[in-house]
Amino acid sequence: MSQAKSQTAFGQAAVSFEVHEGDYLLLLSEKIATFEAVGFRFPKESDFEEYLRRFVRLKTAFRDERGDIVVYDRPAPESWDEYKCSEDCGCLRKLYGLSAQIAKKELEALASGHTGADDEVKLKVNQTVSQELEEKAVKSGMQPPLSDQERPSLYTLSKVKHNFAPGGPHVHLPWEAYIDADFEGRLTRAGKMPKDIREVVVSGSIVTVKHDDKAIETGADLSDLQSLREVLDIRARAFHMLGVMAYPVSRSLTDKYFSRLREVPPEGMRRPTVNEARKTDRLIFQEVLKWTSKGKGSVEDGVNYYLNNMEHNVWKNLMPQVSSLPDQGIDRPTGRDKGKEAAAASGSKKDDADEKARDRSRDRAPPEKKKVCIVCRKRHEPLCKIPEGFRREQRQKQREAKAAKEKSKADPKK
Repeated sequence: MSQAKSQTAFGQAAVSFEVHEGDYLLLLSEKIATFEAVGFRFPKESDFEEYLRRFVRLKTAFRDERGDIVVYDRPAPESWDEYKCSEDCGCLRKLYGLSAQIAKKELEALASGHTGADDEVKLKVNQTVSQELEEKAVKSGMQPPLSDQERPSLYTLSKVKHNFAPGGPHVHLPWEAYIDADFEGRLTRAGKMPKDIREVVVSGSIVTVKHDDKAIETGADLSDLQSLREVLDIRARAFHMLGVMAYPVSRSLTDKYFSRLREVPPEGMRRPTVNEARKTDRLIFQEVLKWTSKGKGSVEDGVNYYLNNMEHNVWKNLMPQVSSLPDQGIDRPTGRDKGKEAAAASGSKKDDADEKARDRSRDRAPPEKKKVCIVCRKRHEPLCKIPEGFRREQRQKQREAKAAKEKSKADPKK
């Protein structure tokens, strides 16, 4: 759900603009309860003006004891000339103007798919929308979160919403993208909220997938199974709240991972690693999203297919492995990759050598130029000793040369 579809945000705007309660209830009775409904049911301002003249001016509404909206005719309706200049009509126009702008911006964002950069339109989920999503999710079967540590952050909800939106990238999001609201608050207070996130795979040393944007430190060690379960539970809640996949299905997938991670292997075998579970999860979602991005099926149906077909090849990484077999969750470089790495390394060494040569040339001081001797007109040191009367002779020669030059100018024939 977005701000354009939020009934709570629409109601808050109506209160802020001081829309008359009878007029607001009248809109609700006509199923005009969101910015999107106003913006698209009245595409032009003249359409909304006509609606005010023919309907809102003549009727009003109230809630009865059971909470139902009752619509009735106004006892003495004003003329249109009087009503269109009234304060109540002006408040409704403000609500229409905001609704039209929000609906238009939301549609542009969906069409362009722009999110993630500060200067682009963002499909962000705010606190109001998050609370409304949570209330609806709890009513539809999601376990209510007991604290902010069990509640998806606004960052996570925005990320998931953009990923699965029409025209969105539809890619597998790394587990590190799912952070809780409590940790998001601590990051915000510390000024460390990121633009994007990197997937971290641990095997002795940390191996990261390169990314240009700033990374986030989740504060959770995902090699610890309890921390991993908490992260996957945040994902399950975010998926349910945004209608990607039902909470029970996500929990079934998580339980399947953990049953394999905790399984006691036969002698000479080892249990799967967290990296291998991560790779299995990535393969499942990459295959499912390949179809849902084309509008075929749903994420929930795709995940259910793999849950009901445990013999599928995608589960092979979660089977007990020979103890000597290395971690299959870490991508191994291919022959082509090794060639590229060698070429990059040789190029890097050459660049380093060129840089050192330039540094040496910069460090080498340039030779000092010797002064020109005024006696012999040559560069040397020490300079020649100036003879007695030398400067007087030089001044005399300069005067004679100047006089000759002036005489030649005065008598051009010579």
